[in-house]
Amino acid sequence: MKTTITIILFSMGLATAGLAQNRTDSTGQTKPLIDERTKQDIRETANQASDKLEDEVDKSISYQDANQLNWFQPGNVFIGAGPGFGTNNGQVYFDVNARIGYFFQPGFMAGLRYDSDRLLAKSYHARQFGAYARYYPFRTRISSFVGASLNSGREFADNIPADTKSKYTSVGLELGIMAWIAHRLGAELSFESNFYNKIDPTVSRGKGGRLKLGVNYYFGSVGKKGAKLAR
Repeated sequence: MKTTITIILFSMGLATAGLAQNRTDSTGQTKPLIDERTKQDIRETANQASDKLEDEVDKSISYQDANQLNWFQPGNVFIGAGPGFGTNNGQVYFDVNARIGYFFQPGFMAGLRYDSDRLLAKSYHARQFGAYARYYPFRTRISSFVGASLNSGREFADNIPADTKSKYTSVGLELGIMAWIAHRLGAELSFESNFYNKIDPTVSRGKGGRLKLGVNYYFGSVGKKGAKLAR
């Protein structure tokens, strides 16, 4: 981060110098605000900072390649579950979710999920099934992921007649991290926002986001790289 800021500051300095290249001195002659030697030194320093940044990026990529868990390789399957919490307009929701996924490409998986959502201190609850996908750009002991889901659900409440099916569809977007905790076992923390096409207006139209905890178990063989980290 410090290197990036340095590059930005040098670039701003060069831009400023370009706008004020000429300055009139006491003799009426124009004199460069920054001479060529100084500009050359600035360019060399900026190039060195850029090279250092590229080296750090290359080192990070090499580390990821050398230490990534084989959990995330094609053909592996995982199952997971956990609770979630959310608030909206002073109302508190409690969520229980379960999921199963299959990795089609390194770090990319898709699967099915189930959620049970309940509004605390009120009769409202909902349940939904859906399909989702995730991508894990970093796949070591501490992994990050982004995901999306498409879900179909049904709501239940005292003000919804028993013979009425109050259905909805939703799109979920999530961002989270996962940590290795044991052989083939990971714990995750994520935040998910949901967008609904229709929902009972007496409850609220958005229901707010969810902070979710979870535990995932990964099946499939763990190779040498993964085994080294999973001991």
